[in-house]
Amino acid sequence: MKPLNQQNKKRRILKKLYLGEFAMMGFEVSCKTNIADFDRYDVFVDEFIDHIDSLGLCFGGGGLELFEGFICTAERYLSVTEEQKAQVMAWLEAREEVSELIASELVDANYFY
Repeated sequence: MKPLNQQNKKRRILKKLYLGEFAMMGFEVSCKTNIADFDRYDVFVDEFIDHIDSLGLCFGGGGLELFEGFICTAERYLSVTEEQKAQVMAWLEAREEVSELIASELVDANYFY
């Protein structure tokens, strides 16, 4: 995909296209889990989503043995901060169910591919 030229676009167009100062940054997260049953998985996911919500973030993804997805902000035109990313990573690292945790750099959530 060819990147969009931002120099010849007015500010209102940049806002509509989520470009420049209006870009919404997020990150991918992936980890292996030792969760074998769905009841334990439901508890893990509920607690993870509660933590994500408390930070003002949202998550799209899932998986039983390989839990992966994308995390971005719940508010329009806001980006995940490095501090929020560190809090998510620390929460996952503290869980006994999680191993081999990997996170991407912050990337543009609207033009991520």
